[in-house]
Amino acid sequence: MGRGSPGSRLDCRFHDATGWFLVQAARTSRRRAVPAFFATVTGTMVWMGTSIHGHASPGGHGGVDMAGMRHAPVGCAGWVSALLGGYLVLAAFWWVGRGVHLAGLSVATTTDAVARPLDWSALRHGVMSASMGIALLTMA
Repeated sequence: MGRGSPGSRLDCRFHDATGWFLVQAARTSRRRAVPAFFATVTGTMVWMGTSIHGHASPGGHGGVDMAGMRHAPVGCAGWVSALLGGYLVLAAFWWVGRGVHLAGLSVATTTDAVARPLDWSALRHGVMSASMGIALLTMA
Protein backbone atom coordinates (compact mmCIF):
# COMPACT_ATOMS: atom_id res chain seq x y z
CA MET A 1 0.00 0.00 0.00
CA GLY A 2 1.22 3.43 -0.82
CA ARG A 3 1.83 6.20 1.61
CA GLY A 4 -1.42 8.01 0.82
CA SER A 5 -3.60 4.94 0.43
CA PRO A 6 -6.66 4.44 2.67
CA GLY A 7 -5.03 1.42 4.33
CA SER A 8 -2.01 3.38 5.49
CA ARG A 9 -4.23 6.15 6.88
CA LEU A 10 -6.22 3.52 8.75
CA ASP A 11 -3.05 2.01 10.22
CA CYS A 12 -1.99 5.49 11.33
CA ARG A 13 -5.34 6.00 13.05
CA PHE A 14 -4.96 2.73 14.94
CA HIS A 15 -1.45 3.78 16.02
CA ASP A 16 -2.87 7.09 17.27
CA ALA A 17 -5.78 5.39 19.05
CA THR A 18 -3.41 2.94 20.75
CA GLY A 19 -1.32 5.81 22.09
CA TRP A 20 -4.40 7.70 23.23
CA PHE A 21 -5.76 4.70 25.18
CA LEU A 22 -2.33 4.07 26.72
CA VAL A 23 -2.24 7.67 27.95
CA GLN A 24 -5.78 7.28 29.34
CA ALA A 25 -4.78 4.09 31.17
CA ALA A 26 -1.70 5.79 32.63
CA ARG A 27 -3.56 8.94 33.67
CA THR A 28 -6.49 7.34 35.45
CA SER A 29 -6.12 6.34 39.06
CA ARG A 30 -8.96 3.80 38.97
CA ARG A 31 -10.38 1.35 36.48
CA ARG A 32 -7.32 1.03 34.25
CA ALA A 33 -8.57 -2.28 32.84
CA VAL A 34 -10.96 -0.73 30.30
CA PRO A 35 -8.59 1.77 28.64
CA ALA A 36 -5.78 -0.82 28.82
CA PHE A 37 -8.06 -3.31 27.06
CA PHE A 38 -8.85 -0.81 24.29
CA ALA A 39 -5.15 0.01 23.93
CA THR A 40 -4.51 -3.70 23.47
CA VAL A 41 -7.34 -4.04 20.94
CA THR A 42 -6.21 -1.09 18.82
CA GLY A 43 -2.60 -2.26 19.05
CA THR A 44 -3.78 -5.71 17.98
CA MET A 45 -5.41 -4.15 14.92
CA VAL A 46 -2.03 -2.67 14.01
CA TRP A 47 -0.44 -6.09 14.59
CA MET A 48 -3.02 -7.85 12.44
CA GLY A 49 -2.56 -5.35 9.63
CA THR A 50 1.20 -5.69 9.57
CA SER A 51 1.37 -9.45 10.10
CA ILE A 52 -1.21 -10.27 7.43
CA HIS A 53 0.70 -8.27 4.83
CA GLY A 54 4.00 -9.72 6.01
CA HIS A 55 2.95 -13.39 5.72
CA ALA A 56 1.08 -13.42 2.44
CA SER A 57 2.89 -15.53 -0.10
CA PRO A 58 2.90 -14.74 -3.82
CA GLY A 59 0.55 -17.67 -4.39
CA GLY A 60 -1.92 -16.22 -1.87
CA HIS A 61 -1.80 -19.18 0.51
CA GLY A 62 -0.47 -17.27 3.52
CA GLY A 63 2.37 -19.64 4.45
CA VAL A 64 0.63 -22.99 3.87
CA ASP A 65 2.23 -25.58 1.61
CA MET A 66 -0.82 -26.87 -0.23
CA ALA A 67 0.94 -29.80 -1.94
CA GLY A 68 1.88 -31.48 1.34
CA MET A 69 -0.82 -29.78 3.40
CA ARG A 70 1.78 -28.84 6.01
CA HIS A 71 1.74 -25.54 7.85
CA ALA A 72 4.76 -23.31 7.94
CA PRO A 73 6.63 -23.47 11.26
CA VAL A 74 5.29 -21.12 13.91
CA GLY A 75 7.76 -18.33 14.48
CA CYS A 76 7.72 -15.33 16.76
CA ALA A 77 4.81 -13.79 14.84
CA GLY A 78 2.73 -16.91 15.41
CA TRP A 79 3.39 -16.85 19.13
CA VAL A 80 2.52 -13.16 19.40
CA SER A 81 -0.73 -13.79 17.50
CA ALA A 82 -1.54 -16.74 19.76
CA LEU A 83 -0.89 -14.75 22.95
CA LEU A 84 -2.93 -11.77 21.78
CA GLY A 85 -5.71 -14.07 20.57
CA GLY A 86 -5.82 -15.95 23.86
CA TYR A 87 -5.95 -12.69 25.80
CA LEU A 88 -8.81 -11.38 23.67
CA VAL A 89 -10.83 -14.60 24.02
CA LEU A 90 -10.38 -14.50 27.80
CA ALA A 91 -11.28 -10.80 27.87
CA ALA A 92 -14.47 -11.65 25.98
CA PHE A 93 -15.62 -13.73 28.95
CA TRP A 94 -15.00 -10.75 31.25
CA TRP A 95 -16.98 -8.40 28.98
CA VAL A 96 -19.90 -10.82 28.66
CA GLY A 97 -19.93 -11.34 32.43
CA ARG A 98 -19.98 -7.59 32.86
CA GLY A 99 -22.76 -7.26 30.29
CA VAL A 100 -25.06 -9.72 32.05
CA HIS A 101 -24.04 -8.48 35.52
CA LEU A 102 -22.56 -11.74 36.78
CA ALA A 103 -20.33 -10.01 39.33
CA GLY A 104 -23.26 -8.95 41.53
CA LEU A 105 -25.26 -12.15 41.07
CA SER A 106 -25.83 -14.31 44.13
CA VAL A 107 -28.46 -16.85 45.17
CA ALA A 108 -30.25 -14.38 47.43
CA THR A 109 -30.47 -11.58 44.85
CA THR A 110 -31.51 -13.46 41.71
CA THR A 111 -34.73 -11.43 41.45
CA ASP A 112 -32.73 -8.17 41.54
CA ALA A 113 -30.43 -9.45 38.79
CA VAL A 114 -33.37 -10.26 36.54
CA ALA A 115 -34.70 -6.73 36.94
CA ARG A 116 -31.40 -5.16 35.80
CA PRO A 117 -31.17 -4.63 32.05
CA LEU A 118 -28.33 -6.07 30.04
CA ASP A 119 -25.34 -3.84 29.35
CA TRP A 120 -25.41 -4.06 25.55
CA SER A 121 -22.24 -2.04 25.17
CA ALA A 122 -20.27 -4.55 27.23
CA LEU A 123 -21.87 -7.44 25.34
CA ARG A 124 -20.81 -5.89 22.02
CA HIS A 125 -17.27 -5.48 23.33
CA GLY A 126 -17.33 -9.15 24.30
CA VAL A 127 -18.40 -10.23 20.82
CA MET A 128 -15.74 -8.01 19.25
CA SER A 129 -13.07 -9.33 21.56
CA ALA A 130 -14.02 -12.96 20.94
CA SER A 131 -14.09 -12.55 17.17
CA MET A 132 -10.74 -10.75 17.07
CA GLY A 133 -9.24 -13.35 19.37
CA ILE A 134 -10.48 -16.24 17.26
CA ALA A 135 -9.16 -14.53 14.11
CA LEU A 136 -5.75 -14.14 15.73
CA LEU A 137 -5.71 -17.74 16.91
CA THR A 138 -6.40 -18.91 13.37
CA MET A 139 -3.52 -16.71 12.16
CA ALA A 140 -1.12 -18.27 14.67
